[in-house]
Amino acid sequence: MRPDTPLKIFELRLDQDGLKDELERSDPRTILGPGLLGWHFEAGFAFLFCLETVEPEGLLKKFPKLKLQQTHNLRYDEWQDGARARAFAVGPLSILPAGGEGAEEARGASNPKPEAAEGGVRPVHIDPGLAFGFGGHGTTRACLSFLARIYSPQNKFHPASCLDLGTGTGVLALAAARLGASRVLGVDYSRLAVDAAERNLMLNRLEDKVAFVYGQAGDYAGYEGELLLANVPLAVHLELIWKGAFEKRRYAVVSGLLQREAEELKEKLFLARPFKVLDSCRDDRWSSWLLDFREF
Repeated sequence: MRPDTPLKIFELRLDQDGLKDELERSDPRTILGPGLLGWHFEAGFAFLFCLETVEPEGLLKKFPKLKLQQTHNLRYDEWQDGARARAFAVGPLSILPAGGEGAEEARGASNPKPEAAEGGVRPVHIDPGLAFGFGGHGTTRACLSFLARIYSPQNKFHPASCLDLGTGTGVLALAAARLGASRVLGVDYSRLAVDAAERNLMLNRLEDKVAFVYGQAGDYAGYEGELLLANVPLAVHLELIWKGAFEKRRYAVVSGLLQREAEELKEKLFLARPFKVLDSCRDDRWSSWLLDFREF
């Protein structure tokens, strides 16, 4: 999608139980047409991403219980920093835009090698589509740096299996596979994110190692994975503790937390399963850790 593509985002409140499922079953495209690019549900709201020519009247008429809260008019590059993504490298990993306008300039800006970075690791190409996140956010970069440490030659144990909860565009799952994981499952509750992750999976030709599914993180708490990646909000982390998601893991990467949230989670997680903090990354807002459970 071009950076200057105009978008219209309808923010709809889902006030009644079952309305989300009813809306999803109907497939809004049958009402709004091909101008509907995708949709996302979050915390009692539906967000419909459309071309600027689309109007919501037909949908509101069919679903009178839907409440249109707000219409956002903006360009793609205002919504998604991926339209102006700049290539960057973290240790042996290079994250590159998938192509299109600005991709060559982006590659030159950070000078990652186009075919293989340090140590022969091929780059990860990312097209975020309508899902948010090229990989440059502080929490994602922290997680990438932890992955580089886990799979470094200096570390004797390299996890073969990985579970990535809140996978988004799939950048962490794909990076883990590039670094050496042979079985990776990425999970997200946003269809926009899963659609983007599946496109990126094919783009990077890692279908033999990685799979993505649409679902809630808590429903996959018991899924296999020597390494757990969880870049998710505090409420989801707390649910994962309660459901035993950190049991039987060798390592966990915990991110997506504000500073005050991180301290709360650290206390509750340590009570559930003691750990050693191998590494941490903090900025003025976010906190991320790399946890090792092997000694406990």
